[in-house]
Amino acid sequence: RKNTIMKIANTLSILLATVLGVISAQWIFSPESAAQSLSMVYMEGDARNTQVRDFTAFFLGTSIMSIFSFVTKQYQWIFSAGLIFLIAGIFNVLTAINYETEIAIASLISELIFTSMAFTAAYIYKTKNL
Repeated sequence: RKNTIMKIANTLSILLATVLGVISAQWIFSPESAAQSLSMVYMEGDARNTQVRDFTAFFLGTSIMSIFSFVTKQYQWIFSAGLIFLIAGIFNVLTAINYETEIAIASLISELIFTSMAFTAAYIYKTKNL
């Protein structure tokens, strides 16, 4: 039973790392299409630098955290990745409320799924390594 539960955590970690890695690769190699996939304007000048840099860091960093959890079986890494997506989801809603914009529904769904995957894997890693 413990092996089956750990397989779930491992699968969630690798799946999350892979999806986030693909998204980060898109920001690295095709940032204009990455921006379009999020319904964003591909910015100019310093704003473009910030846009590409920050989104790449966001997705690549959380992908690496997921890989670290898979390799080390330490829950803190993937929990941290999940926390980042939870905060993104919260601010997705707060931004809509406070700044008269629409909630980015597709992004919110992704943020909730990524958070759930990460927190589930973190819980398993933590409880099975006690």
